[in-house]
Amino acid sequence: MTSNPELDKKLRPIYDAMEVGNYREGIQLCNKALKSQPDLHIAKALKALAFERGGKTNEALALCEEIQWSKPTDEPTLRTLSLVLRSAGKYEPMIKLYENAYKAHPKNENLANHWFMSLARSLDFKGQQQVALQLHKNFKKNSYLFWAIMSMTLQGQNVSANQPNVLYQLAERMMAKLNNEGKVETLEELQLYLIILLGQQNRHVDALALLEGDVGVKTKAIENVELRHLRIQLLIQAERWQDARDATVQILKEINSDDWRTILQYFDTIFLPVAGADLKTSDNLTEARAFTSELAKNEGKNPKRGPFLAQIELEKRVQESIGDNKDTVLALLVAYFEKFGSKSCCFEDLSTYLEGLGQESALEFCRRLREASGEKADTVKEITIQINLARFERSVGLQAKLNPTESMALVNKFWKLYEDALPLGKDLSETERQYGDDYAIMAAHLLIDIHKETKSYFPLLNATFMLEHALNASKHNYQIKLVLVRIYELLGAFSCASGIYNTMSIKHIQHDTLSHFITDRVSSYGMFTEALSQLYSAHEIYHSNESETPEMILQAYKYSTFSKIQEFIEFQSRLENSLQKMIADREMIRLEFLREDSVSRAVAWLQELQIDNLKYDEAFCQARVDNRDTSVMLNWNPKGSPSVETLTRPSAQLGRHWMVLFTLVPRILKHMAHLAAIDDQYEKLVAALEALLLTATPASTATSSDSEPTHSEFTAEEIKLGKIVLKVATTFQVLSLAIAAQNSGSPSKVDPAKTAATVKEHLTAATALLKREPVKSTGVLPWGTFHALTMTVETVAYLNVMNQCLQNLISTKAHKKAAFKATNAAIQDFMAQCRQTLQSVQTDVTALRNAVKPDRIKNGLLYEICDGSSVDYVRSGTHQAEIEEKTLKIGASWMSSLVYLQQEAVARMV
Repeated sequence: MTSNPELDKKLRPIYDAMEVGNYREGIQLCNKALKSQPDLHIAKALKALAFERGGKTNEALALCEEIQWSKPTDEPTLRTLSLVLRSAGKYEPMIKLYENAYKAHPKNENLANHWFMSLARSLDFKGQQQVALQLHKNFKKNSYLFWAIMSMTLQGQNVSANQPNVLYQLAERMMAKLNNEGKVETLEELQLYLIILLGQQNRHVDALALLEGDVGVKTKAIENVELRHLRIQLLIQAERWQDARDATVQILKEINSDDWRTILQYFDTIFLPVAGADLKTSDNLTEARAFTSELAKNEGKNPKRGPFLAQIELEKRVQESIGDNKDTVLALLVAYFEKFGSKSCCFEDLSTYLEGLGQESALEFCRRLREASGEKADTVKEITIQINLARFERSVGLQAKLNPTESMALVNKFWKLYEDALPLGKDLSETERQYGDDYAIMAAHLLIDIHKETKSYFPLLNATFMLEHALNASKHNYQIKLVLVRIYELLGAFSCASGIYNTMSIKHIQHDTLSHFITDRVSSYGMFTEALSQLYSAHEIYHSNESETPEMILQAYKYSTFSKIQEFIEFQSRLENSLQKMIADREMIRLEFLREDSVSRAVAWLQELQIDNLKYDEAFCQARVDNRDTSVMLNWNPKGSPSVETLTRPSAQLGRHWMVLFTLVPRILKHMAHLAAIDDQYEKLVAALEALLLTATPASTATSSDSEPTHSEFTAEEIKLGKIVLKVATTFQVLSLAIAAQNSGSPSKVDPAKTAATVKEHLTAATALLKREPVKSTGVLPWGTFHALTMTVETVAYLNVMNQCLQNLISTKAHKKAAFKATNAAIQDFMAQCRQTLQSVQTDVTALRNAVKPDRIKNGLLYEICDGSSVDYVRSGTHQAEIEEKTLKIGASWMSSLVYLQQEAVARMV
C-alpha cells in the first residue's frame, strides 16, 4: 500500500479482489479508479498485474510499457510493475525503471538496492559492478564493495585462460586493501577472497597463507568443514606433506574417523611424495598401515565403515603401484563383509574394489562369502546378508552363465525368499520398504535377462505381476516403480507406465534428471493429450528456474553468502542449457502439431510457430548439458555389460542428433507453410537434413565396425520419416524455383515436362519409403508396434501439410497454372498414396482392437500367461484375480492407444 491514507482507501478494494484471485473485478476497479484519475500509476500497474495473473501477458506488458514512458518513482508502482515484468522474464525494462527512479531520487538507498538487484537478475555483471561502486560511494557501506568485487569476479570467470585476467587482479587488489584495513570480517568474505585467488593460476600458496593467517583465525575458518578440506588440499599442492598429513590425522582421530574425503587426502600425503618403485620400502607405507589399523581398532560396538574401507583403499593403491597384493585386498574384502554384510550399503562399498581384483579373485570372494554365510535368511540381518551376497554373485557374472530354465529357477527362489521375508516387515510404516524388496527386483532383473535372450514378452508380463504385488507392501519404493515404468513401456502400456510414474512425486530438479524415463518418445503411444500432459508437468522446472533461481541469487547478495552465488548461477545455466529441456521442447512441438485436427489448422499453426529457440547449429548442440540421471536404477550387472537402465529402454537414448532432426522438420514445414521463396536459409535446412540422414543408422542395426562415422539415436521409422520429408522438401524447392523462373518473365527457361518428371521422381521415392508392412498381433502389443503405427500417422500428417503447400504454390504463385498440370497430377497421385497408407493403418488398428478386447485378453493372452508360465507366483492359484486385473489393465492401455490412433488416422484422411 502507499503512505497516502486517502489513496489507500481507493486502492483497498482492488487489493482485496486480487488477493482472492478475482482478477476480472480487479481490472474493473482499476478502470474505475483510472476514470477519475487517469494518471494514477499504481492503478495502471495493478491493472497490468491483474492482466498477467489472468493469463493476458501481452496486455499486461503493453500497460507496463505505457507506464514506463512516464518514469514512475513511487515504490508501490515500481514494486507492482516488477512483479509483472519478473513473471514475464522481462528484466531489461525493470532495470530501466529502477535506474530512472534512483536517478530521480539519488538519496533513496532502497531504490538503489532494487536497481542493483534487477541487474543481478539479468546476470549483467558489469552493470552490477558499476552500480555497486556507486552505492558504496553514496552510502559508504562495505557490503556494497563486496558486491562490486563479487561482480568483478563473475566477469573474470569468462576471461580465457591464456589471457591476463585484469578483472581478477583488480578484485584481488580491492580485497587485499579491505583485508589490510581489517574489513574482511566474515567467513563468506574470506571465501570470496579465496575464490579470487584460486581463480588464478598458481596462487595456491597465497590462498593457503590467507587461510592460515589472521583473517583465517578471526573468521574461525578451521571450524568450517569445506575450508578444512580446502586447507589440506592446498597443503598437498604446496607439497607440505607432513603438515597435510598431520591435519588429516587430527581430523580422523579427533573429529570424524568416517570422513572419507579426509581419508583420501591422507592417502595423497602418503603416496604422492613417493615414487611407485620406492613405495615398498617407504616409511610412509608402514606409517599408513599402522594408522589405518589403529583407526579400525579404535572403533567400538557400533563401528563406522570409514576406517575399514580405508584399509581396503590403502592396499588397493599399493596393488596399483607395486602389484602382488591381491590376496591382501581379497582378505580385507571378506573381513569387511563379515563385519558390514548386514548393511544394505555393503555392495556399493565394495563393488569397485572387487572389480579391480579380476574375475578369478572376484569369484573366489563370492565362494568364500557363500561358504561362510550359507543360505540362512531367518532374520532381518540374515536377509540383508543374503541380498548383498546375491548382488555380488550377479555382479561377477554368475547369473549371466545361466540358461533360461536355470534363470527361471532362480527367479522362483528369489520370490520365495521375498515372500518369506514379508512377515518380518509387518510392523513397518507405510513409507518404509520391506526387507526383502531387493529380492523382487532381482527376480525382475532375471526376467528382463530372459526377455532379452528369448525375445519373448511373457517374462516381462510375469515381472509386472510380481513387482505390482511387491508394490502393495512397499508403496513408496521408487526402485520398484522405476523398473515397472520401464517394463510397462517395453510392453507398450503407456497408461500403466504413466500411472506408476505419477505416484513417484517427482519434484524440482528431478523433472530435469528423471523425466526422460516417461517422456522419451512419449508421442509413440498415440495418446497425444496424455503425452503432452507429462511433458508440461516436466517442463515446470524450467519455468521455475527462470523465475526462482534469480531470486536465490538476489538472496545470496542480500545476505552476503558469496560462496553460493556461483553455484546458483551454474545451476541456472545447467537448466537453461539442458539437453533434456531441448528434447522435451521438440517433442512438445511434434505433439502440438499433431493435435491440430485439419490441414488448414496445421498450416496456420506452423505459420505462427516461433523458431527463435529452434536452433540446430553445432555450437548450440554442443552447449547443451546432459543432466539426465541414468544411474538411479539399481544395477548389479557385471562390469562391461549393459546396465538394467540400458536394457529396459524401449529404444535408443535420445541425444543431440535426434534433437536436430526434429528441429529441422518443423522449420522446413514452416517455410513451406508460408509459401516463402527459396532462399539460403531454406537450402541450409534441406542440406542439413540430408547430411544428418547420410550418417544416421537405426539403433537396432548399428555396429561398432561401421566404416563410416554414424549416430544411432534413431529408430528405423524416424530415419524413414526424415527421408520422406527430405524428398518432399526437395520437391517444394524444385517446384518453387520453376514457378519463380516462370514468373520472372522468361518462361522459355521453364520446361514443364522436366519439372513434372523431377517432381514425380521425388514423390515416387517418397511413396516407396512410405510403404509399410502390416502389423500382426502376437498376443502382446509392444512399444515397437505403437511406434511404427504412430510414426506412420505422424509422417502422413506432415505430408498432408506439405502436399497442401505444393498445391497452394501452384494455385497462388504460378501465373500459368496449366503449365503445371502434370506436376499437379503427380501431387494428387502422391496424396492418394498417403490416403492408402492411412487406410492400411486403420485396417491394422481395427484388427488389433479386436485382439485386445477384454474377452479376447481373458481367453487368449491371460490363459497363455498362466498356462505356460514357469513362475511359481503366476502358477499359484492365490494370485489369479490380481494377475487377471493387471492383464486387463495392460489390455485397456493398449485399447486406449489404439482408439486414439484410429481417431488420429481418420482425422488425417484428406
